[in-house]
Amino acid sequence: MPPCDRSGEAFRMNAWFVPPIKQKRHRKMKNLKRCIYFLMITGCLTSCLSYREMVNFRDGENLGRDGGDVIPPIPALTVRPDDQLQVTINSYNQEEALRFNIVSNQSQVQLSAQGSNNATLADPLGYRVDSRGRIELPVIGPIPVAGLTLEQVRDTVHARVLATGYLKDLSVQVRFLSFRVTILGEVNSPGTYTIPSQKINVLEALGMAKDVTMFSRRDNLLIVREEEGMRLYGRINLKSRDLFKSPYYYLKPNDVIYVEPHKSKVLSAPDPASRYLGIVLGIATLVTLIATL
Repeated sequence: MPPCDRSGEAFRMNAWFVPPIKQKRHRKMKNLKRCIYFLMITGCLTSCLSYREMVNFRDGENLGRDGGDVIPPIPALTVRPDDQLQVTINSYNQEEALRFNIVSNQSQVQLSAQGSNNATLADPLGYRVDSRGRIELPVIGPIPVAGLTLEQVRDTVHARVLATGYLKDLSVQVRFLSFRVTILGEVNSPGTYTIPSQKINVLEALGMAKDVTMFSRRDNLLIVREEEGMRLYGRINLKSRDLFKSPYYYLKPNDVIYVEPHKSKVLSAPDPASRYLGIVLGIATLVTLIATL
């Protein structure tokens, strides 16, 4: 009977047999891969901003291809209680015009020193609209202005001055001194800004604040507005062309713009907990690598 040939069986046994040194090296490589995977996952947990999240008017590449948008009428600004108005009355007869303008004491002294022939109207102070919606001008007295536009206030003052008989040729200028907007949050220069003109939109306001930062939520700007005894809240999306159709696109006096931070900045905030977590993770990773190698 021929001897049993066990060479095939021995080959199969040797094929499954791994020397202890190779097993140890295999375990080290496996642990090293786990450490690398752990570091990759930790890095991925830190939120990063994408290019699309940092671009305004994301659908703006199609702007102009489908024609323009109809510009909605700009809402007329009306005078409200506690507003500050600048009312300036000018005439060829400046001495008589000074009767209807309030000037500072220093300006009055300068005008007296210069004499009436060389007198020029100084920058007038503002008139505060009282709780009853009135301003009080020299000589004329109280004038109700609440609910009127600046053009209507100008015409009203012009008619009241003419009715006194002191001036025949005159011009009246009226503007807001209290047109201020406050910009807070993720902008490069937050603060309260006085608007020299009587019209401003949200993009111009952000331009005054030197634009939003790269960590801003461009799709969720908050506009806080007080109007007719109500506090209103509006949202602006800088990524959409619907921004230009929003009733909050044009700002009103005392509006507050809040630019919300992106979650990536919140996660990267240098608070003590995050610093300790980074130290613990670094030490744990270093110990694991030393033990593996």
